[in-house]
Amino acid sequence: MSSSSAIRFAAIGCGNAGTARICALAGHELGLKVVAGADLVEANLDNLASRLGYSFKHYVGEQAYLQMLDENELDAVGIFTPHIPHYEHVLAAMKKGLHVIIEKPMVCGAANALEVTRLMRESGKVGIIHYQRHYEAKFAKARELIQKGLIGEVKRFFIYMAQDWPGRTWRAEPEYSGGGQINDSGSHYLDILLWMLDVLPRSAEGHCDSFYNGKRGKVEFNGSFNVELENGAAGRVVFLADIPGGFVDDVRIIGSKGNLFFQGDRLIHYDAEKDAYHDMPTSLAKNYPSSPSDNFVKLLKNKVRINRVPFIFGCRVALLTEAMLRSAAQGGEKILCADILKESGHGMQDLLES
Repeated sequence: MSSSSAIRFAAIGCGNAGTARICALAGHELGLKVVAGADLVEANLDNLASRLGYSFKHYVGEQAYLQMLDENELDAVGIFTPHIPHYEHVLAAMKKGLHVIIEKPMVCGAANALEVTRLMRESGKVGIIHYQRHYEAKFAKARELIQKGLIGEVKRFFIYMAQDWPGRTWRAEPEYSGGGQINDSGSHYLDILLWMLDVLPRSAEGHCDSFYNGKRGKVEFNGSFNVELENGAAGRVVFLADIPGGFVDDVRIIGSKGNLFFQGDRLIHYDAEKDAYHDMPTSLAKNYPSSPSDNFVKLLKNKVRINRVPFIFGCRVALLTEAMLRSAAQGGEKILCADILKESGHGMQDLLES
């Protein structure tokens, strides 16, 4: 792609989150032009045009994105639709030979995720997932320190996230959600756990319920799980949907020589040998992208070489999510990730980066 020409971009899904992502891409200093957008609602496309300050081709309807992909000369597409349709949307984009930036979770189900990842790898195009925590200094630094052995061998972890999550619009509908809050906000935490530790999931067992403020919904609102990883570490993962007063989270990594945990933007190290706590300096490396959008555009413009959130990371999250949801559906039975992979003819080696 010419470094001087604007990236010709189309969007599938232009709701609230999609519009924010698209505007970030369109505002990039290296140049990206939105030439077309597809959505179920005309007003969403009108709102996006207003936000951008220029017009583009509108495609309205459930299958309108196919016409959009056929009729326009494009370089890249963004997929910002409900979770379950991601699969068909990304397949259609790849058939057209396009670069793809996709909202989390990448696709639902480990088998679908691995299929999509294989096809993207074979295409030679860029596929990046919008997991923004990979671009937060505290998490990037924690990953670096864990890999350097600061806290020794990782033994345990604890993840707690609670928010007011009512499952608005499609998020409360099983045919679009793919797992309620576990597959929505929870996806960020499963991703950051696996990414920081650079390890694959082994098993999950636990329970979900569908209650929000005392009323039963149709999707998974709350969950508590024991998760085991391939390095032998195990920990608790808890997601709650109806906490009064807003959002709170807690992520702690416990090693043989110390711990890491987070408070706001702070990364705190507990040194077990000295029985002391330290604030660790956090900063991103020089030329480290500031966001998924920044990473995506710079990859297409050959300004950076590293894709910080390639599709293979989405496979790992999809696998752990599927294990958790299966366990909940089966009354808390322990679900082995290797068994899920075996069903589609895959193994744990397929989750490694090539």
